Order: sequence, then C-alpha cells, then structure tokens
Amino acid sequence: MLRQVHLAGAISRAALANRLGLNRSTILALATQLTAAGLVREEASGTTGRVGRPSLVVRPESGRWYVLAFDVAVDRLVAARVGLGGLVLERREAPRRRRHADLDEVVGVLAGFGRELVDAAPRSARCLGVGTSYCGLVRAADGMVLLAPNVGWTNLDFGPALSHRLGLGLPVAVGNEAHLGALAELERGAGIGHQNLVYPHGDAGVGGGIIVGGRLLGGDDGYGAELGHMIVNPFGGTLGDIYQGAAPQVRARVAASVLPVSRRVGLRTSMLRYDASLVGAAELAFSRVLAGPLDALDSTAQ
Repeated sequence: MLRQVHLAGAISRAALANRLGLNRSTILALATQLTAAGLVREEASGTTGRVGRPSLVVRPESGRWYVLAFDVAVDRLVAARVGLGGLVLERREAPRRRRHADLDEVVGVLAGFGRELVDAAPRSARCLGVGTSYCGLVRAADGMVLLAPNVGWTNLDFGPALSHRLGLGLPVAVGNEAHLGALAELERGAGIGHQNLVYPHGDAGVGGGIIVGGRLLGGDDGYGAELGHMIVNPFGGTLGDIYQGAAPQVRARVAASVLPVSRRVGLRTSMLRYDASLVGAAELAFSRVLAGPLDALDSTAQ
C-alpha cells in the first residue's frame, strides 16, 4: 500500500482498494497503521464522495521521510534529497573531471553533498536510505563496480567507501545507471501503465535497460542490456535529442522490421530526461522501506 501512495503522491482509499484488490476495511486498517507510523497522512480531497461526507486521500509524508540519491555520470556528479513520494526536495551538482582513478575524489564530493543535504533537512526529518546510480558494470549481488569503461575503474567497492565517508550508519545501494533509468521510466515516466519496455540510455556512453513483465531483465549477474558494448557503428550523444531529428527514419525502420504481431510497439522519448538515473537511484534507496515499512523504520531509528 505504501508503494502505491509513494508512486501516486496522493490517492483515495477507494483507488487503493481497487489497485490492491483489498476490501475497504483492510485499506482502512493499513492506512491507520501507516498514519500512526508517520509515513502518510489522510486529508480531504476537496471533492465529495457522498452527501455530507468528504472523500479522503492518502498522501506520503514527503517532508518527514527522505532518501539520499546520487548519480555518478562520466562528466558530472549529482546528489539529491528525495522525499517519500518521489519529490526532489533539494539537489547539488558538480562537474566530474574525466580522468582515471578518481574514486577518492568522487566519494569525497558526494559525501560532502550528502552531509550538506542532511544538515539542511528539518530536524524532524529522517533519512531512510541511500541509493547511487553508477555509469558502469555493477554486480547485482553486492553493488561492486566491476568495470567503468570511460574512466578505467575496475573491481572497486564504491558503495562501502561512500557509506563510510557519509557517516550516516546506512549502507549505500548501487545500481547501473541505465537499469535504474529504465525502472524510473517504468514507474514515473514514459513507461507508466506498461509492463514491457526497452530503454536505450545515451550520455557520454550508451547503455540500456529492458523491462519484461514489469521486472528488470538483469541478465547474468546483473550485466544485461549493455547496449553500448554491442557495436553496430561507433557513435554516442544524447539519444532523446537525436530522436527528435531522426524520428521519421526510426519509425520507418521499426515499421519495416518489427514482427507483424508486435505492431503495437510505441516509441517515446524519456519523460525524466537527464534525471532518469537519479530518480532510479532514489527508488533503489526507497526499495527496502517500501518492502517492509514498519521493520525498516525500526532498523533506522535514531
């Protein structure tokens, strides 16, 4: 239920019952639990469901609960404090010098940003988790960066290093930027309402993420859909911008090549644009809380 509120931002009890397939009394009980924990609040929607009785909506307590989200791109470092519900409350950004062996510098910049964001949060607010999008091959089992093709990193425990420098007592979850971008578009962008999605991600390099049946297709140990290493013709750039000028040609090629039974395939540019991987990092940080809200709150009690 908290996941539905997190993604919707504000949603009525009736809509929650419909989405989750639960009766109204169960929804009421769950809403009461989440309200008591301070994760959501209920308020009048401004419309009336029945005469004399306002319709209640459930909203996430975005100002009270947040995560830190980091995006390590080839040429920039981004940090944000993201409230429950996906609201970006504050952010920082710095250029990244394109050179080898910059682990200490990257971790130092991000840890500094993270501490600034925590210090700027209200005293009553609590950080629930930390998630990082990284531009490289990230092992799914433990988040280790096995290879960063554009900067020469290999076999680096980036997550633990950042966690130590942040000093929040929280682990840092790490995911591949294109995989997290695909998940972000599925839940908050161009893929809303769909279960299958192919997401090419173009920046200083090219990556990709594939969603099948609503789940990320990770491949062997999490390295699936590394489109930048499937060389067709040496190229790079920002795919969303390229598509704007090449849409007719791309559509014609799809129409000519797609199987007749798959004619429903649609082409859309990213709704989240350059923030797709940052949004995905925030969702990665929220995942533990959304899977078990009350247990997660107990484990992060301060």
